[in-house]
Amino acid sequence: MQGAVSDQGLPELHDAHASARLPVYLREIVQRRSYMWHVATNELRHRQITSVLGNVWHLLNPALSIGVYYLIFGVILKSDRGVDNFILFLTVGLFVFQFTQKGTMSGAKSIVTNKGVIKAVRFPRAMLPMSTTLTESLAFVPNFVVIVFVAVVTNEPPSIRWLAVVPLFAVQVFFTLGAAMIAARLANHFVDTIQLLPFFFRLLLYASGVLFSVDAYVASDSAYRYLFTANPMYSFITLQRWAIMGGTFRSDQLVYAILWALAIVFVGFVWFRRGEERYGRD
Repeated sequence: MQGAVSDQGLPELHDAHASARLPVYLREIVQRRSYMWHVATNELRHRQITSVLGNVWHLLNPALSIGVYYLIFGVILKSDRGVDNFILFLTVGLFVFQFTQKGTMSGAKSIVTNKGVIKAVRFPRAMLPMSTTLTESLAFVPNFVVIVFVAVVTNEPPSIRWLAVVPLFAVQVFFTLGAAMIAARLANHFVDTIQLLPFFFRLLLYASGVLFSVDAYVASDSAYRYLFTANPMYSFITLQRWAIMGGTFRSDQLVYAILWALAIVFVGFVWFRRGEERYGRD
């Protein structure tokens, strides 16, 4: 790539894969934010463009998912012990969990599926997992609509607490972005990461209290309780359930969630950027 003019009057050549210094790197990301928005909105439009119902599927997909899970775990398996409004409990848990699951798995593919662009154009590679996280964040908006709809039809009284859903979701977005950047570099070095992630999240689903009430199945003084407490997904899900359904507010879980989000986004960004110059060469 050509840059400044050398002493001999010839343009200096720079490595197209070289990463800029951090202030320049961050400034370039901010300058290209409209591109990330374009990529995210364009991706959402194309997801349902070939289906007959089009964008209606953005609402139908989450609604049908809840119906299937409620039939299996609420009606057949009767895992609703200790929960009065199980369908709302399930709706909030599944949507919160699936956001990080989809964001991380999309981020894992962001480098692998854009090798051609990476080799041809110099830009901050962190924009790729950032774009996939933005896409999944926008895709989550219909889920908010479904959550409110389920809350209303199941006679959950509206509350000022519902407004807490937005800042709590913002904390989870930072956590998911960090996880997406970690997964993106892992998949670049070991592409089978993309195949292994669904199994990891399937295991995490049962360890996050998505499908059952942890309070009803695990004693408060049990050693297993610490496995849930240390799980950031359990904190995100429990906090969002408190915002929608009420109950006891756990300030320690809010602290855990914020600390997890800050730690993962920092570690993810630093680790992703350290491997950036290899992404176009591997």
